[in-house]
Amino acid sequence: MDVLGGVSAVELREDQVPIVAGLPGVIATTTDPWPAVYGSAEFLRAWAQRPGFRLLT
Repeated sequence: MDVLGGVSAVELREDQVPIVAGLPGVIATTTDPWPAVYGSAEFLRAWAQRPGFRLLT
């Protein structure tokens, strides 16, 4: 994302919405039809540094 640009779309659990809402690089959050956040590379770096972060693919 740093090289090519773009936005990451990440599905969240309900309890993660308030956690990611205040992180840098968040472009938008939504709860319809499910919780999700759209963010930049800066957002992904900030979220990955939080305790308990897990990436499921």
